[in-house]
Amino acid sequence: MGQTVLARRSLQSRAIVALTASIAALGGLLFGYNISVISGAMPYLRRDFHLSDTQVEFAVGILLAGALAGSAVAGYAADRWGRRTVLLWTALGFTAFAALTGLSSGIRSLAASRFLLGCCIGIVSLLSPLYLAEVSPTRHRGALVSCNQLAITAGILLAYLVDYVFAASGNWRGMFVSAIVPAVGLMAGMFFLPETPRWLARQGCRQRALESLQRLGRGDEADAELNEVEGALQKEREGIGMLSQRGFRRAVLIGVSLAIIQSISGIDTIIFYAPEVLTRSGYSSTRAAIMATVVIGIVNVAVTVLSMLLIDRMGRRFLLLLSSAGMAVMLGFVGLAFHRHSTGLTVFYELVGAVVFFGVGLGPVMWLLISEIYPTKIRGKAMSLATLSNWGADWLITGTFLSLVHWAGPAGTFWIYGVICAAAFAFSYAMVPETKGKSLEAIERYWSKLDE
Repeated sequence: MGQTVLARRSLQSRAIVALTASIAALGGLLFGYNISVISGAMPYLRRDFHLSDTQVEFAVGILLAGALAGSAVAGYAADRWGRRTVLLWTALGFTAFAALTGLSSGIRSLAASRFLLGCCIGIVSLLSPLYLAEVSPTRHRGALVSCNQLAITAGILLAYLVDYVFAASGNWRGMFVSAIVPAVGLMAGMFFLPETPRWLARQGCRQRALESLQRLGRGDEADAELNEVEGALQKEREGIGMLSQRGFRRAVLIGVSLAIIQSISGIDTIIFYAPEVLTRSGYSSTRAAIMATVVIGIVNVAVTVLSMLLIDRMGRRFLLLLSSAGMAVMLGFVGLAFHRHSTGLTVFYELVGAVVFFGVGLGPVMWLLISEIYPTKIRGKAMSLATLSNWGADWLITGTFLSLVHWAGPAGTFWIYGVICAAAFAFSYAMVPETKGKSLEAIERYWSKLDE
């Protein structure tokens, strides 16, 4: 009888955590949808607004400029007002600015609304993994935080599917406005979720933190987990001054470097410009290229699910090394295909290979690591720094991709990205520790020991 009750409680606990993760991960879905939807809208924006390559780069890049601005304030806002509150307001912003983007009358109004939408993306790109890391049980944290990456890839796929549906009529406005649906879902869902217990404990709200843990299904483990959190908070130095410690400086270096590497690996040029790349490689029509992009999106989702199953078993470090090495090889092959003037189908297969290796490691592992390697008191600010670096590098890469293709050619461009991925392998091998199976407080103690 007792075992039956325990089993029922365990099942209920897992269900509560899974529901919480699903709602919070809608932020990731909005992130993925809004960064990639322009890939299908681009040919029709070129037609209706008579855009040059430079203006297309600007229309793509302005979203990332907004994300850069949003990530700059996200950490402060999350530490000041709480993770849940800021997520609620960000969901409202997604709803309003997606509508404004669809109502754009020219390049200026399009740029303004996409900049504001980008601010929301920058905020949610930090807060979704942060919220998930702080509400997840240690033994499932890798898989649950990776739900955010799965949601990002699902959002990318959804955007590609919506693009394909609207491509028949060339209705780019419908592509943008449809983002309102998941935005409303995130806003409604967050009303029913608790604030993270770690943020509440930091504010001195012990009873509310305990209630939050119990709402998250911890049961008898709630007291012990809260005691560990409070113990870690008492040992921490206040504020950003903690980063003067050697161990925490290394943590910041790893987080910022991985954030930059993820952006400059070349994956975002595939996400943003896939139809453009495939058209240049020989695809006969825009709609055919968009359909091929849908397949890339499906593969991206499937391999992210695989990564979620592996990340708490094989570890973060192994998947990161496998991913960066595999991407280096596949992007080298993409460059070779362009150099040899191979068919569009060959380029497509090699792009799919690059996406597979990205999705199994560098995609989910970066967001997971930056959500778990920092101390509670500075987690928001330190994650903000890493996310800021990610979006800054992203803006640089996607905002100059077409210009780089003109300068180095498609082959040279992808070879450059391949060399970057090889350098990412070397950095990860030398610097990134394994965090699998460790509590957030245990990871914090690891960095502290480096100072001894």
